[in-house]
Amino acid sequence: MIDSKIFILSFLVFLSSAVFSQQKLKTEANADIVEYTNREGLPTTNITNGIQTKDGFIWISSVEGTYRFNGYEFEEVGADIGLPTMQNMYYDSTKNVMYFASPAKFITFDGKEFKVYTEKEGYKINGLEGQFITFVKADSKDRIWIGSTTPFVDKKNNGGLTKFENGKFTVYDSKNFPLDNATNFIETPYGDLIFSSAGRNTQTREGSYVALFKNGAFKRIDESVGINLQNAALYPIGNVTAIDKDGNTWLPCAGVVRAIEGSDLYSGVLMYDGNKFYQFTEFKNQLKSDQFPIQVYYSSKMNKLFMTTLTRDGELFNGNNNSVFEFENGKWKVSNILKEINAIRDLKTERVIKDFKYSSLFFLKSSKYFPERLVFQVTSQNQGSTLTQSSKYPNQLFSFIDNKWKKFDSFESAPGIVLNDGVAMKTSKGIGIYYPNYSRMLTSKDGLLVTQSGIVTPYTDYSGLVWLSYSYTDLPAYALTANVGINVWDGKKLRTITEKEGLASNITYETFQDTKKRIWIPTSKGITMIREISNSDGEQILKLKNISDSDNKPYNTSNVLETRNGDIYVWNNYVRPIQENLIEADYYFGKLVGENFVKIKSPFNDDDNSKKFQLFDLKEDNEGRLWFLGLFSDNIKDITSVQSKIMLYDGKSWTKPPKSWNVPSEQLNYVGNLKNGMYFLTVGGFYVFDGKKFVNLSDSVNATADFRILKGASVAGTKTELQAGENLYIRLRGRGLVIFDGTNLNFYTKKNGLTSTNLSNPFTDQIRDAIYFSSPSGAIKINGNKFQTFYHDESVASGGPYVSAMDGFGNMVEFYNGVGLYINKSEEKSYPLLISSVSISGQSNHYNFPKELPYSQNSFIFNYAALNFKDPKQTTYEHFLEGFDKGWSKASNLPFAEYQNLPFGKYTFKVRGVTSNGVKTNEVSYSFKINPPIWRTWWAYLLYIIAFGLALVGIRKFELERRKENENKKFLQIENDRKTKELDEARQLQLSMLPKSLPSIPHLDIAVFMKTATEVGGDYYDFHVHMDGTLTVILGDATGHGMMSGMMVSIMKSLFMSDRTNKELKPFFENANEAIKDMQLGRLMMALTCVQISSNKIITTNAGMPPLFIYRKNSQTIEEVVINNMPLGSMKGIVYDIKEIKIERGDTLLLMSDGFAELRNENHEVFGYKRARNSFEESATKDPEEIITHLRAESRSWTNDKEPDDDVTFVVIKVK
Repeated sequence: MIDSKIFILSFLVFLSSAVFSQQKLKTEANADIVEYTNREGLPTTNITNGIQTKDGFIWISSVEGTYRFNGYEFEEVGADIGLPTMQNMYYDSTKNVMYFASPAKFITFDGKEFKVYTEKEGYKINGLEGQFITFVKADSKDRIWIGSTTPFVDKKNNGGLTKFENGKFTVYDSKNFPLDNATNFIETPYGDLIFSSAGRNTQTREGSYVALFKNGAFKRIDESVGINLQNAALYPIGNVTAIDKDGNTWLPCAGVVRAIEGSDLYSGVLMYDGNKFYQFTEFKNQLKSDQFPIQVYYSSKMNKLFMTTLTRDGELFNGNNNSVFEFENGKWKVSNILKEINAIRDLKTERVIKDFKYSSLFFLKSSKYFPERLVFQVTSQNQGSTLTQSSKYPNQLFSFIDNKWKKFDSFESAPGIVLNDGVAMKTSKGIGIYYPNYSRMLTSKDGLLVTQSGIVTPYTDYSGLVWLSYSYTDLPAYALTANVGINVWDGKKLRTITEKEGLASNITYETFQDTKKRIWIPTSKGITMIREISNSDGEQILKLKNISDSDNKPYNTSNVLETRNGDIYVWNNYVRPIQENLIEADYYFGKLVGENFVKIKSPFNDDDNSKKFQLFDLKEDNEGRLWFLGLFSDNIKDITSVQSKIMLYDGKSWTKPPKSWNVPSEQLNYVGNLKNGMYFLTVGGFYVFDGKKFVNLSDSVNATADFRILKGASVAGTKTELQAGENLYIRLRGRGLVIFDGTNLNFYTKKNGLTSTNLSNPFTDQIRDAIYFSSPSGAIKINGNKFQTFYHDESVASGGPYVSAMDGFGNMVEFYNGVGLYINKSEEKSYPLLISSVSISGQSNHYNFPKELPYSQNSFIFNYAALNFKDPKQTTYEHFLEGFDKGWSKASNLPFAEYQNLPFGKYTFKVRGVTSNGVKTNEVSYSFKINPPIWRTWWAYLLYIIAFGLALVGIRKFELERRKENENKKFLQIENDRKTKELDEARQLQLSMLPKSLPSIPHLDIAVFMKTATEVGGDYYDFHVHMDGTLTVILGDATGHGMMSGMMVSIMKSLFMSDRTNKELKPFFENANEAIKDMQLGRLMMALTCVQISSNKIITTNAGMPPLFIYRKNSQTIEEVVINNMPLGSMKGIVYDIKEIKIERGDTLLLMSDGFAELRNENHEVFGYKRARNSFEESATKDPEEIITHLRAESRSWTNDKEPDDDVTFVVIKVK
């Protein structure tokens, strides 16, 4: 069926990556294809579209739904709005806006907000039940077009077309859209749009005409205009150019499938020149019966217009196939491209593939990772909606280079669109991403001296060059001498240095570079010193100089040591007779004096010096002493178990270690030297020399180290000297790795970051404080306690590299025994690290994470990812929850962190990572707040206070009633006295809520007076001095008298105390009003006035209290400040007005309760606010205390010394 053949080309828009694990496929040119199938979690293979957004996420859409991919999992984003049900999408990268569509919904997303459109908002697309969205796409005028069709039906108008423009939808139907459905469109250079369709019969493609959209109207291109071609194929402009240099738009038409007529019915090529359509069919007589056009492509590089074809049953390549045509002089003629290619060969073997069968050819534009290319698509078959490859050969890719068609790769799929660091494609089993391989294997052809060796010894110098020596004598069991020379990898090419280039001998040992940047090469005939210099092109030039012995005789050396004061010592570490693959070596120990080495006689006794086998090591301790350690035996088997002997050298003479050192009487295996001493392993033991003596740590346990684990350390046949920087590394064979910094001892296994416990052939880069191990998984690099695994390429060899190092350019240099030297090129690319989702108590959030949460939502799963889709599992992460964790977590490759039942408070979650190329990611964070539980909120505490107060009153009342029942009426007077006393105590409690003293402020003079009408009053005043010297004064009057008003005073006191540091009056009054009203105290309310004084102004508001009086000294007048606000607790939703008033020196403020103005005389006349104002005016020039005295005198005079019916309170403030 034609659909299955076109599908691969029309799928070129797709894009994806994978889930938990990935499979790596190798192309013929050794590039990588990271493949993901249903087995790895791919949710669908029916991909309709895919994009990569600016933040780095990959989105895929299919008939089954839309998913976002972060490198680890396909996430169902926006499940609450139905986003996972969307069937197709479009991404406007310029505006960073995404558009999603299904038959029922249309959704937009600008990176922050999702907007959903349904039929209610005007979105609709005509068609049959079961239709699916074929495209969501924009034209140059920013109009978004949505098309649909219904598969496997034979019915008119089975799909539809809808336009989204400026926030509004235009729904097309059979009256204004002349096609039965819409499958794609292409925009011509003239701004016209050509729409394709699947026809009335979506299986055979009958009626699959195109339509032209021009000047706002559609016209079907059919027999009415002289065109009968159908089933046009349109391709993404990112991959295929269908417009020639003259601006003509070309469309291949595959025709209609009919069993009788064959597949060429209505097939041909359609061209639109901006005014008219033309059809070309004359070339069809050169095609087979099952062959038809599949693509028209214009190559600007070759300045040619090509047409390619598809043959349903495929055809065998012979160089004379009529599968590619060129347009010349108005006609299509067979191209000579296939004749020029002539034969298809295997890139690795150059063997001609004689039985290569292909079904189609197509051209693809050049991209970041590919040149312009011609692809031979192999024979494929349709299995439902999934393509499977039936050919035994993959697709063949050719490019036009140096005026010749050359094969450059071969792999199963045709690349789609370019990602940030790869190219998307479809495979027969799923989807994958193509990554070019810039790494290469160096063999003898490239100058590699040895491909099969013992332990190769690498050394990375200060310049980043890697030196490879092939002779090894550190461990007798693995000792080998290779008479080949030394290799140097300089980051670009492999150099060879032998005796021909001036090397003292081709048998070389471990390279060393001193602090003066001189390279020292120990050889079997002496030391070669090399200096690195750079020429004008920046290339390294190596200058060799052989350093002779003072006796001018050859000397065998294997190791070099530079002391702290710059002295250079050399020695032969393994004295032995000649053996198989091992030359004879005599004792040598020398010091560089001037231009020569001066031999130093052995300090050991004659018996030791006569032994056939001798092992030596030279170390410098923290006091600057040189330790010369020796092992002596006549039998090679015993050399690994004999006791170590130590001689100390001060540069002039030798001494033995004093007895006080308590040197262990066993073989010492040096580990390293830290600030607090030198460390050694023995069989089952661990010692430190602290500068004075050896201390056995084998059974020691403290808060930071349990040394007992080191009893299982590998010693025999193992290199134990593993120190990088201030860390020692000790292998427990098959169990894990111990890292010790002199204080902290940590044991690492696969559970806490170590990729493998099978660690071998270590290399220590002392310059960069790093250590490298080989493992079955690949090379492992360790800096401090941070692990990084460079997984090996299984196409190179199985089991991982034999030994590894890293050059100064970030490339892994890996020696594969029997294969060669693999240069694993790494990119210095930084991948964006994002928090992909936050799951809060089971609810996933992918965007706009909540900033404030209730206490019931206090369990979190943070999912994060560095968006590296090539090898995400090689990224390591560290996370830190600020406000909960004490520090950063250990590095792990787990892409999530979980926290359960966090206490309330403020938190910031942080995460950072290191990707597989060793580059650190950005650090990303998310801050949030968990509110306290309802019983820990401020208003809950307020209720506790109220409840406690009411409980006290209730308890006391109960007690009084109980006693009243038990007491005789004759004690009524006593009871009354007691009640009076209790009420007085309540009064004292209420008075205790008042300030104990008045604020002392230099520029203010303050006086206060309160007289309650009952034992427990309803008036209340308070003060607060802010940090900047601002004074806040409040004066309130609770409705009623007695205990209820006293309770209201308690409430007001609590509200004021809880918010006194806040200088904003308006929110305080409004919040207090809401709080009191929420308590449902009935008609109990609180009138309150407040004045806030700072320097030369006041801010005031009033909630049902008498006006504020201000005496103005300069004008000697009284200013009455009236603010008509309702009392607190009267009704919800009140907005309280605030006034700001200037004040000057000498001005006096009077705040008073209504008890003064409402005083009544014997004739029941009210004192009134006018008299109150006049009384204040009469005394306003006096001090505040004198003013209050005057006002009290006025009140007593008016009431004839009778007790007031209401509380009377004054607050007088004079500005000095």
